[in-house]
Amino acid sequence: MMIKDELSKRVQLVMNNISREEPGFSTEEFLSFWEKTGEHKESYIYRKGKFFRFCMEKIVTPIYDGEMIVGHFPYKEWNCNCCCLPDVMSSEEKNWALLQIEQKFLEHTGLEKIPDFKKWSDVFFGGLNFGHVIVDYEKVLKIGFGGLVEEINKRLDDPFLEENQRNFLFSCRETLLGGEFLIDRYSKEAFRLAEMEKSNRSRELQEIGRICEHISVHPASSFREAVQLLWFTQLLLEIESGVSAFSYGRMDQYLYPFYQNDLKNGRLTEDEAQELIDLFWLKNWQYPSKMADPGRAVTLGGILSDGTSGVNPLTYMMLNSTRRLKIFQPKLNVRIWSDAPEEYVNACIKTSQENCGPMFYCDEVSIRALKKYGYTTYDAMNYGLIGCYEMAAPGKECGNPMGGAVNVGKCLELAMNNGISMTTGEQLGPKTGYLNQFKQLTQLKQAFREQVEFALDILEQQLVYETLRHSFLISHAMESVLIEGCIKNGKDVSESGASLTTIGVRMSGLIQTADSFTAIKKLIFEKKSLSMERLWSGICTNFTQDEVLHAMLVYKSPKYGNDCDEADQMVRELGQYMCTAIQRRHHISGTPLRPGLFSFLEFMNGECCAALPDGHRAGQPFANGVSPTHGRDYQGLTAMLRSAAKLDYTLSNNAATLDVKLPLNLFSGTSGIRTLSQILRTFFKDGGMQVQLYFLSAQELVEAQKSPEDYTGLIVRVTGYSAYFTELDRNLQDEIIMRTAAF
Repeated sequence: MMIKDELSKRVQLVMNNISREEPGFSTEEFLSFWEKTGEHKESYIYRKGKFFRFCMEKIVTPIYDGEMIVGHFPYKEWNCNCCCLPDVMSSEEKNWALLQIEQKFLEHTGLEKIPDFKKWSDVFFGGLNFGHVIVDYEKVLKIGFGGLVEEINKRLDDPFLEENQRNFLFSCRETLLGGEFLIDRYSKEAFRLAEMEKSNRSRELQEIGRICEHISVHPASSFREAVQLLWFTQLLLEIESGVSAFSYGRMDQYLYPFYQNDLKNGRLTEDEAQELIDLFWLKNWQYPSKMADPGRAVTLGGILSDGTSGVNPLTYMMLNSTRRLKIFQPKLNVRIWSDAPEEYVNACIKTSQENCGPMFYCDEVSIRALKKYGYTTYDAMNYGLIGCYEMAAPGKECGNPMGGAVNVGKCLELAMNNGISMTTGEQLGPKTGYLNQFKQLTQLKQAFREQVEFALDILEQQLVYETLRHSFLISHAMESVLIEGCIKNGKDVSESGASLTTIGVRMSGLIQTADSFTAIKKLIFEKKSLSMERLWSGICTNFTQDEVLHAMLVYKSPKYGNDCDEADQMVRELGQYMCTAIQRRHHISGTPLRPGLFSFLEFMNGECCAALPDGHRAGQPFANGVSPTHGRDYQGLTAMLRSAAKLDYTLSNNAATLDVKLPLNLFSGTSGIRTLSQILRTFFKDGGMQVQLYFLSAQELVEAQKSPEDYTGLIVRVTGYSAYFTELDRNLQDEIIMRTAAF
């Protein structure tokens, strides 16, 4: 298929007029109006649904010039990962809920009191996110809001429902009716504006009105209706639960039947479809802050459940929208497999050269990891990507994939210092001895494992506590309606009502820890060129009094990322241990925790870690995920990829991240793209799971830091998301410059 490179005049108009202002009035006014109605006597969860419907009857419904896809954020207090509407829980209800949370936590854990989890914030983190899920968008498109309401009404006919189940279902129904009302209000606004117009825009507004009127209740019957209904569903999810990685899943698959049907019947051309996708992309870009990351991930391509290719014309159109518009929302993730079409892989690389994504995932490895965890073959083959990196079963799983994080490097620090933090002096872990007391590497490894097991035990407790808080204090009716199991069970996703409820745990400092073990093994016990006492002294002084020692640790010891089996095997073994240790812990519902070999922004946790035996200095960031330490992959790109391919990703069923930094012009042109395609295919064939490409110039980044006004459009990959370089804080800018210069 041939797709024009230039943007349509309409897309250019909408792009130039994008408003990042938050229309409407403060949501606190909603609560004030609500309280005056006196309609707040039902149970909290039922009342929350009624309040949501009330709000949907009040918020503004702006339609902007040239728009064909309508719907805008209706609140001022926009913030990522926070609920947008005020809470309707009374103080009495909240006090009762807090008592229940404490009681059930103590019963579940057998503890006498709730630990002060903040004490271990440098070692681990546990807290559930709103969103971070792929709901069943396909179901909405097929049966519409009216069909969802009908499904709830049928469930309410069950005479054996308990009161709390009925209240949950009532809340879901009220929420859906609120959604219907909001969409219908957009219809009325479009018809109103059409009467005031005398140009072609009048006909366009009438068509917008007709579409919104239809999809307010009925399923989509055309490609345009499907795209519009998809966007309204996204808005309603985010209004209810906050802007927090509600990801679209395999959009090119569930929109494709609408596209095919319209194309076949002459209702749509390829150019018109491309324009609609461009406009949908701009809607996802039209959020109030360019800094925050809504995490609206799209998954493209991949193997279908019957083993055939999932690449279709919409796949290319969506890649094309990102490449031409040069925007990084929605975030693209592409699934690659051994027989993936070369045209498709090349298009993915060409798009990634804009530093807007996509991230590349290997289907064979990812599917194997998910099946090993317990996913059905169908669910594993249908996986989508959430937010930044994480894998999930669309429409079935409430995953909380970013629920926990463990600082592996800090655990090594505690193992070297008798469980005492070298940065705060506080006893955080068990007393396992000091580094200069260990006579064998196995003793240090044993101390390290004791620190890890201790930390993971408390992390598991914190995740129990956070899950209980979530279940008693926060409900998500809109999300629950679109996740399998919740309506059947009469339970919210926060109460483990979904068919599958899991929590992911990521890790930081894995590479630095493994390289530290390798350095001790090589320099102290094999070469005997270094004593444990000298190493310990250097660590305690951050190597400031022994730069020769620091140079030895950096340059005379094997490092992961150079295709050195000795160093790479240490990383593989450590990764296997960490993934297994995490998966031995469980969510309160009984499902094992899901380990991920990625760190997200926790690579900055190196700043709260002391010096380490690999040469890491106190206060420096770690490497991201399974990427080599900055500047220590001396043997080039292919050696680094061979190292990374040796890890066992089948245990990392939550995700993994590998940064591949490339000079701007190294793989330019057709031949360069073809070469890079072959390199990526070889990495995946050898066992790699994921790659994210960076096409950056350190010199340009330094100049942008000095003169930000001249580089306002410079896009960089931060970690699981892209951002404008000049709008990042100084620490992140410095880290990105350091990782880029290291190449």
